[in-house]
Amino acid sequence: MKARAPARPLEMFFERFREATARLPDGLIRPAPPAPPAALESAEARLGAPLPAEYASFLRSFDGADLFHEAVVVAGVGEAAPRALLALNDGAGLELVFAEAVAGDRFALDGRGRVLRLRAGSDERIVAGSSFERWLDATVARERILYGPDGEFAPDVFDDDGEEIAAAVVLRQTERALKVDPGSAEAQHDRGVALRRLGRAERALEAFAAASALDPDDPWPWFDFGRTALAAGRDLSRAREAFERAAALEAGPSGARLLAWAARAALLAGHEADAARARSAALARDPALLEALARAEAHAALEGDEDARAENESLRLALAPASSARRSLPIAKAEGSPTPPRARPPRPAPAGRPRAGASRKAGPPRR
Repeated sequence: MKARAPARPLEMFFERFREATARLPDGLIRPAPPAPPAALESAEARLGAPLPAEYASFLRSFDGADLFHEAVVVAGVGEAAPRALLALNDGAGLELVFAEAVAGDRFALDGRGRVLRLRAGSDERIVAGSSFERWLDATVARERILYGPDGEFAPDVFDDDGEEIAAAVVLRQTERALKVDPGSAEAQHDRGVALRRLGRAERALEAFAAASALDPDDPWPWFDFGRTALAAGRDLSRAREAFERAAALEAGPSGARLLAWAARAALLAGHEADAARARSAALARDPALLEALARAEAHAALEGDEDARAENESLRLALAPASSARRSLPIAKAEGSPTPPRARPPRPAPAGRPRAGASRKAGPPRR
């Protein structure tokens, strides 16, 4: 872990967190007692640097916390901590990892004091908060919406299939979180996804653009901007540019597939030269992409997944316009279409965010 400059002691009261702990049903937030001073000193000695000031102040009041039945667990340094800070930082890293989510994602503080979500099984890094305190308060504000006064999941939280949190609920979650921490690129991105699911393409585009401005190194807000614009049949040139920005940030075959999206947007806009350039770049990066798309198309057809089949076919045709097709390149849908765009291209990270994968079938209190 990179050495940090010594920080003067900072005492904070974390009023929002204390209020939520007192008001929410028992067990939804379980803070640990204050960290022993000796444990704090020992942790800093073993880490080789002082703890970030806001986080250290939190530990002097609460030696970690279990938030919403381990949806997020903030680590501490003493024996009563729900996670051991040193165990989360047993490898060499540039940032201090201080919390862990139920799906295995971790949260870290960077050199600017921002909170990064580190995707499990991936090198994806998302700006999840502008500071430790704001991230903590926004996390509580976001998750508490899911629960009723009895500590169980509130009615109508999930879609009818019980597998995904309803888009209207996600929108409320993200807007509540952004009131607390406007600097969360993750919340803006999730807000855009919720708006797109609700058929509000114009506002979704605004949210994806805001997420990209807050975290320009994350390719996926750029991709979702392009995908949403493409599906709505608007700003096709900006859609192509967004796909190309995403591809520049995403290495390997996943980035090549993003370039196929760029070629598709250019074709739909009637820009043959831009399509040819994106097509050439995609195949140069991944010469096997056409074969991979054809296999994915055939597999989706066997599985009866028409949306996935049509998407892979349209990307294949964007790369090889002269190849045979069951149908022509699809026309972009009008704004307000109830069918949401397809998922992002395959990549190492989990396909869905932990909140989006929460299921009532697991049943409270654990998820």
